[in-house]
Amino acid sequence: MHCAVVSRGVGGRRWRFPFRLLCCIWGVMGKRGRTGTDAAGRLGRLLPLGRRVRRYGAWPSGFTILEIIAVLVLLGILAVVAVNRLSSDVAARAEANALQAALRYAQSRAMADVYTWGLSFTSSGYTLVENNPHVTAVLPGQGGASRTMPSGVSLGWSLAAGSSIFFDWRGQPVTSTITNAGDSAPAASVNQSITVKQSGQDAVVVTVTPYTGFVP
Repeated sequence: MHCAVVSRGVGGRRWRFPFRLLCCIWGVMGKRGRTGTDAAGRLGRLLPLGRRVRRYGAWPSGFTILEIIAVLVLLGILAVVAVNRLSSDVAARAEANALQAALRYAQSRAMADVYTWGLSFTSSGYTLVENNPHVTAVLPGQGGASRTMPSGVSLGWSLAAGSSIFFDWRGQPVTSTITNAGDSAPAASVNQSITVKQSGQDAVVVTVTPYTGFVP
């Protein structure tokens, strides 16, 4: 049953107001001969479905203890795998970061000089080198010109000047040294790379961009 009041508004427009709920309540409470049980049943059908489900105890009550334990075990396994993956090559990444800083330092010193500065590599470390006879090369934080790789970490390279990389006064990588003021050296035209390898892990690659000497 659908009850509605229809009224005519301004300009001849018709407005419709549904009163279905009111009519249903009137049918429950107002008709004679209805017992209390029948009236309660009609009123119960007016309740929202969610309230009726919760009232009769069919609403889900939560997770079981076994489900919670299973989720915690899975989270623990994922955490262990993630930590091992992130920390397995931490030494190589730390040495790669230190190498990038050393390359930028050599480049900045070369740009403040008329001689070349750079790094010379072995499989177990590298040394800051320069061709200025009036200064002594020292790597920041090392107390000397050399840095040695920790146990299990080694270096490899692909460089234009053998096992060394040099920068000139422009800051660009060059293929040879400048030993006399006013001289120049050919610019390196390809990427130069140094790999930092930790035993059992993928190598971390440090690249020096040609012409600009950018170390990403």
